[in-house]
Amino acid sequence: MMIGVDVGGTFTDLVAADPLRGLRFVKTPSTPDDPSRGVLDALKLLADELELTLDTLLPGIELFIHGTTVATNILVERRGARLGLITTQGFRDLLELREGARDNRYALRTAAPTPVIPRPLRLEVRERVAPDGTAVLPLDPESLDAAIATLRAAGVDGVVVCFLHAHRRPAHERAARAAIAATGWEPFISLGHEILGREGEYDRLSTAVVNGYVGPGLKTYLNRLFGRLTERGITVPVQVMQSNGGVLPVAEAGTRAVGAVTSGPAGGAMAGALYARALGLPQLVTYDTGGTSTDICIIQDGVPVERNRAELAGLRIAAPAIEINPLGIGGGSIARIDAGGMLDIGPMSAGAVPGPACFGKGGTRATLTDANLVLGFISGETFLGGRMRLDVAAARAVIAQEIAAPLGIGVDEAAYAIHVLATSRITEGIRLATVRRGMDPRDFALMSFGGAGGLHANAVARELEIPTAIIPAMASVLSALGFLAADVRQDLQQTVNAPIRDLHDGRLAQVFGALEVEGRAALETSRSRGGHAGDIHVRRFADCRYERQVHTIPVPLEPDDTAADLERRFVATYEGLYHHTHPGEPGIVETCRVAVFNTLPKLALPVLDAAPAGGVDCAAARTGERRIFIGAAVMAPVYWFEQIRRGMVIAGPALIDSAATSVLVLPGSTATLDATGSLCLSDAAAPAGDRAC
Repeated sequence: MMIGVDVGGTFTDLVAADPLRGLRFVKTPSTPDDPSRGVLDALKLLADELELTLDTLLPGIELFIHGTTVATNILVERRGARLGLITTQGFRDLLELREGARDNRYALRTAAPTPVIPRPLRLEVRERVAPDGTAVLPLDPESLDAAIATLRAAGVDGVVVCFLHAHRRPAHERAARAAIAATGWEPFISLGHEILGREGEYDRLSTAVVNGYVGPGLKTYLNRLFGRLTERGITVPVQVMQSNGGVLPVAEAGTRAVGAVTSGPAGGAMAGALYARALGLPQLVTYDTGGTSTDICIIQDGVPVERNRAELAGLRIAAPAIEINPLGIGGGSIARIDAGGMLDIGPMSAGAVPGPACFGKGGTRATLTDANLVLGFISGETFLGGRMRLDVAAARAVIAQEIAAPLGIGVDEAAYAIHVLATSRITEGIRLATVRRGMDPRDFALMSFGGAGGLHANAVARELEIPTAIIPAMASVLSALGFLAADVRQDLQQTVNAPIRDLHDGRLAQVFGALEVEGRAALETSRSRGGHAGDIHVRRFADCRYERQVHTIPVPLEPDDTAADLERRFVATYEGLYHHTHPGEPGIVETCRVAVFNTLPKLALPVLDAAPAGGVDCAAARTGERRIFIGAAVMAPVYWFEQIRRGMVIAGPALIDSAATSVLVLPGSTATLDATGSLCLSDAAAPAGDRAC
């Protein structure tokens, strides 16, 4: 059995893939005080469904992959480890100076984000390495020992060591780690060259700081979880989902904690890629609307688009990761009337505790979930398979007080305004994510998942003029399912910083060959610790730019590509993004990168039989009807997702419920089932000869 578990801000999702039992999933409220309890709760629910005990379930697990918001929450909430910094003399203020730019260049009085390491704990030592890696000034042991003693006396939890140009000559950073170890002190240590081995002092420092800031907390949590699972009988290592769409063993994931900052959304992207390949969709845009946020991702040719740099909570993270475009819109997003008397929603969320007012856990603010319940889009009886009853009266009361009364409108109209505003925010987020990459959203298919996504998918697709919206049967737990489509991944990079035309083919092959050898060695180390022994494959990238530019773009390469091939691919990639090129300007290779994968066992998506000619009567899937408000009150038929069969054509307005999500089909649209068992929403008419219900 293979298990994927995703700990979100509101719910903990678990997907199990078993050759005999097929795909199963469970969903349970998260436990923010100790997320590992939520994981064990989900495993107990699965065991109950399979008529097993937890002690008999865990020994039968062959693959366990875990993604968590622990690292993200530590960073966003600024409750990470107390850190000290040891850096090159003259560079202690780099965290504040950054790159000299402001988020808003016209707001001159806006204060820079507060560094997570206060200035008294940022210490300098005498050492210097030149940009080419030459040691200009040896590492001074006296100043190093003094810095270590000061930080130890200050009681810091972790030490970040980041020296100038250490990616070219890491000996000084390694010596600093050895000096700390020699004292018998065991803080969490984050070395700049190990976390990010390429050009860019601020990128390297900030990424190493984020790693040190979230590392101790994440490591403690993972060790606690793995310890509890081991006590109950699990025999395989826990693999931890990474922001790049790969996984790492639990011990390594705690040390390279920065890689897990956006692990949950990365799982959703990997699931989207899995469906894109299964359905033959060359371009797919996905959005995951969960309890606290909406995460948007672009899938091209069956692979999620990646980026090498992101800003989160005022800190730069310059590590390879799937490009996730987050919005502060989720089921728990709080709706309010702003200072100008206008309706607004998010990014503040009610979270898991107290949650929306309808959860009955003490929530007193109007949320998107409350609005959707009032509108009739959510069933208060079948939420979480009936394990959580929703309080419609509480939802109506809070919307009446906080939204309807200030706007002078009815409760239904206020709830509908909240719903429409959330849909608009998701639509604009998708438009921005595609158009800024030079893409037309009308060329994409849309995939919606997350517990709240299906209620907005039809309207989002219409607004963007996307012909098809897809909602998988396991939409509410798709990030956890995506974990089971991942492989162990190691990313390595080397700064080249040379014109493409000056690279002879032997040098290019030498750089990539050395990186690949190092990556394979890292995977072998993971295998020796009990990891899965699968096939190894490699992807190559070159980060390139034109000579007078600052930012690079990633250019994928094949193993046999020459420098001339790289130049052609760079020009083509640049033109695809910006619709122009710079003839005559030399292209520069700034960094060569490899992603080395160790293949893990994979789940297989279900393949359903073709729909019978003439369609199938929908009556067997219909469970009743419900009053809904879509600008006006109407009675809409309700269908049960798991009872829908291929050949059924459901015409809107209609609702499709399941144990963990609901889907709204608008008037003028139809819903059918595709070969993977996913719902396809379209404004096209039913196929000739088929009956629309």
